[in-house]
Amino acid sequence: MNHLSNSPRIRSKVSRLLFLLCKMASRAVLFNSFLSLGFSLFVLLGSADAQLQVGYYAKTCPNAETIIKEEITRAMQAAPSLGGPLLRIFFHDCFVRGCDASILLNLTSKSSPAEKDAPPNQFLRGFGFIDRIKEKLEKACPSTVSCADVIALIARDVVHFDKGPYWAVPTGRRDGRVSIMNEALAMLPAFGANITTLKSQFASNGLNAKDLVVLSGGHTIGNAHCFTFNNRIYNFTGRGDTFDTDPTLDSDYVANLRSKCAPTDNDTLVEMDPGGFKSFDTSYFKLVAKRRGLFQSDAALLDDPETKAHVFRLANASPDVFFRDFAVSMVNMGNVGVLTGSQGEVRKHLAGLATLGCVQAQLKLGFYDQSCPNAEKIVLDYVKKHIPNAPSLAAPLLRMHFHDCFVRGCDASVLLNVTRTDNSSQTEKTATPNLTLRGFGFIDGVKALLEKECPGVVSCADVISLAARDAVVATGGPSWNVPTGRRDGVVSNATEALNDVPAPTSDFANLTTSFANKGLNLTDLVLLSGAHTIGIGHCSSFSSRLYNFTGRGDQDPALDNFYAVKLKKKCPSLNDNVTVVEMDPGSFRTFDLSYYKLLLKRRGLFQSDAALTTNAAAKAYITGLVNGPPEEFFKQFVLAMEKMGRVQVKTGSEGEIRKNCAL
Repeated sequence: MNHLSNSPRIRSKVSRLLFLLCKMASRAVLFNSFLSLGFSLFVLLGSADAQLQVGYYAKTCPNAETIIKEEITRAMQAAPSLGGPLLRIFFHDCFVRGCDASILLNLTSKSSPAEKDAPPNQFLRGFGFIDRIKEKLEKACPSTVSCADVIALIARDVVHFDKGPYWAVPTGRRDGRVSIMNEALAMLPAFGANITTLKSQFASNGLNAKDLVVLSGGHTIGNAHCFTFNNRIYNFTGRGDTFDTDPTLDSDYVANLRSKCAPTDNDTLVEMDPGGFKSFDTSYFKLVAKRRGLFQSDAALLDDPETKAHVFRLANASPDVFFRDFAVSMVNMGNVGVLTGSQGEVRKHLAGLATLGCVQAQLKLGFYDQSCPNAEKIVLDYVKKHIPNAPSLAAPLLRMHFHDCFVRGCDASVLLNVTRTDNSSQTEKTATPNLTLRGFGFIDGVKALLEKECPGVVSCADVISLAARDAVVATGGPSWNVPTGRRDGVVSNATEALNDVPAPTSDFANLTTSFANKGLNLTDLVLLSGAHTIGIGHCSSFSSRLYNFTGRGDQDPALDNFYAVKLKKKCPSLNDNVTVVEMDPGSFRTFDLSYYKLLLKRRGLFQSDAALTTNAAAKAYITGLVNGPPEEFFKQFVLAMEKMGRVQVKTGSEGEIRKNCAL
């Protein structure tokens, strides 16, 4: 069965069957036609167990779809603008962990914000309405209809209410138990996404270029906040010029948008499909074809021959053609990553607490509560004592934690002078990326105090993690709970450090690959790069951007000219290996948002910094951080640090507890 479920031929037959059904019946009576014809259509997914079925609740809750439809009709008559948000909830749910209603969960652990908390979801509406529908379903059929199916059916019914198509929704989804904010940040297509990113994100969910274009047609209903597209009409290339607009945007449309949105407007709403934002029709495609798509991601559909052809096809086709395509693509998307059978659960409450998907590597908060209760206080007191006298040491301690975790995991292998498995090999300390690391003596000092208090108990790996946290706090940054229980590694290899530590010259592709290899995603990359808000860099780590970028004695065109002149004064030659420069000029000892503000002005010091703005999704996320309060950055940075601190840790009987961190 499994080989059949993955067969393109089977999927093709399902799509053709849907096409014929749409053609046979009017959209108002399609579902009844489906049942009267006696079809028992199963949509086959990625495994034999994953089966959705039209009419899944016909016996267990026969009025389920009627209850939902009646509630939709009542709500949409009173608040017609609710259609767009309810459709958007379905999209945002399916793109993160599949269509499992994880978007509705309020919390998955005390320290892990849920998908709802991610910036792309903070302006979603309709959760209270979905709660009311679920209450009615629970009253009619307790613990029967999943929240995931409620979302899918609502999406269909709001589209139909707005004069769009009606289609048979295969049901039988189960609800997920895990919801993680960072996953939503990484997986949801951004407003500023380019066509390469969009196609990749859709493809990762089994959706093709046609699905991308057709489902983008959902933008024919609904509104959007000015901040989601303001950079297109005021500061597109980041030069700070208010007349710097996206050249792909129609000039008359720019003028219209500017009359509604001031440069820093975060509150005003604009129709995504002017004049038709409450009617589901083909006007969206006509606007995109005229270069009047609101978002950069809308305009991107014209940057690829395949997607552009679909845009113009639908712009010139009858509404029925679009309706038919949309129904098929919605069924396709509704199949993404579904849980069925014994997987997941059927939640009685939409936002109920779910459990974490797994226990990661047996780290826990307060690991030393019994064995060394003063351990964390000893580290904190040492940081408080020494960082005020040597504030420039905070960044190296944080950097040491990064460099350690990226090579063999967070195991303190970066501290070793020799490795027991091969005394002749050079250790990570001797690798080029680590030659400028400082703070080894500081760590030794902390470890000596811990050994005096609790001999052979606290690992060097945990000392690094705790010192990094406390150093960030000492510079005005956030504090966070550090799960402990790491053990120390016994192997340290310079070649591995050279290969695994991201270089300051890395491009975006190399950066994302390096982070992905450690289980870290795009948002982790952006957030952890924010650590460059404190510290200094040697001229040698960026001088090629000033003097010999392509090997012809030229300058990196991505670098702001004013900033380049300033850097050349401090680093007068390509071969300066001694001089150091602030990574975040004027604020290099304060943990804040200024690093990101500099990036948007093309003033990132390293090539790896500048690379973050070459990706639409990363740049959009950076813009969101800059426009938000520092507390939001702090909250998300904490999560990324906790995640990095778990990379390939050794626990239990693995590794050892070193008494001397260097040996």
